[in-house]
Amino acid sequence: MDVTSYLVAPALVGWVIAREFAGRWVPVRRSLLLPLVLVVVGVGQAGHVQWTALAAAVVGADVLLTAGLGVLRGSAIRLTLRDGYLYQRGGGPSVGLWVLTVAVRGLVALPFLHTSAGTALESTLAASFGISLAVQFAVFNARVARDGRPIRPARRGADTRATLGR
Repeated sequence: MDVTSYLVAPALVGWVIAREFAGRWVPVRRSLLLPLVLVVVGVGQAGHVQWTALAAAVVGADVLLTAGLGVLRGSAIRLTLRDGYLYQRGGGPSVGLWVLTVAVRGLVALPFLHTSAGTALESTLAASFGISLAVQFAVFNARVARDGRPIRPARRGADTRATLGR
């Protein structure tokens, strides 16, 4: 893995956390593009790994743990009404769950640093993050679909950015 791989994942995590914490109206179209791109990149990076039974087991456990944390994060995002439309905002629990996600990833990797599983975990960082985000988005999207409150229609040319402090 090159140095950009180590910079991109933390930058994306920071961006996602900032968007969750700032809050915004629930968008009409909620995309799974970012998680999909991360999974594709991670699978591409994992293609160069010498896969062993240990590596497959540890990466499998990591994916299950991060996907489970994605379920929790998707459930932790608050849905409220603002100006008559559904509004989403993460808070302390969302940030705490992101910190836990990063910590779990580190704790899983630590005992396997100098094994085939360590190399596999390093190579699948983007895929693991992508799967975790995809699960979070899927859980959140299901909550929005069940909620039934109105979603603010997209306005052409309108400012639809986050509304921190509003």
